[in-house]
Amino acid sequence: MSTVITQRKFPNYRRYEMELAGRPLVLETGKLAELANSAVMVGYGETRVLVCVTASSRPREGVDFFPLSVDFEEKLYAVGRIPGSFTRREGRPGEKAILTARVIDRPIRPLFPYDFRNDVSVNATVMSVDHDCSPEIAALIGTSAALAISDIPWAGPVGALKVGLVDGEIIFNPDSEQRKVSDMDLTVVSTAKKVVMIEAGANEIDNDLMFKAIQMAYQENQKQIDLRSGII
Repeated sequence: MSTVITQRKFPNYRRYEMELAGRPLVLETGKLAELANSAVMVGYGETRVLVCVTASSRPREGVDFFPLSVDFEEKLYAVGRIPGSFTRREGRPGEKAILTARVIDRPIRPLFPYDFRNDVSVNATVMSVDHDCSPEIAALIGTSAALAISDIPWAGPVGALKVGLVDGEIIFNPDSEQRKVSDMDLTVVSTAKKVVMIEAGANEIDNDLMFKAIQMAYQENQKQIDLRSGII
């Protein structure tokens, strides 16, 4: 007797594609991590980040704060390096991963209800890296999309951009070569109504130019939020 294997159907699968800073951004949901409250696979250029969001059904007894945890995991195989030992391959997060997790935490935390006490976990796993397409920005966008389509109360979505300054020109999501010569390293995250986080580092730059860069990033984020609304 022969066995007929049919392709599994994914009725909840959705795919959304747009262009972000001249490179394709793809959001997919409904195929992976189906036990999570929601999960989104983000493709930005050749970068791939899987973001999973889970929440407890009820608060733990005695918890008087919001227990949100964010993990950013950039496996070495994502950039083509596979070390020999388990400890080196699966060890604790590095400094970059910890800082990136904090950058994700900062803009999303204030958008939860002030009295929300359920445990919420965000896990962003970098599957592959395109050095011209920031996995940190992809993870932030994926976190926003995953929270927005989940049943977790959250006042998003948010848009996120990195901004560089190359030869006096403001550049959105600069590529690896542009980052080397950029006079600005700015990250702007915003909702449809306001900027919720700014991370900035720069050489000596005029205040008006920095303010202009923030304004331009905010306006670009609004387009990003509007265009991504199809997945929510």
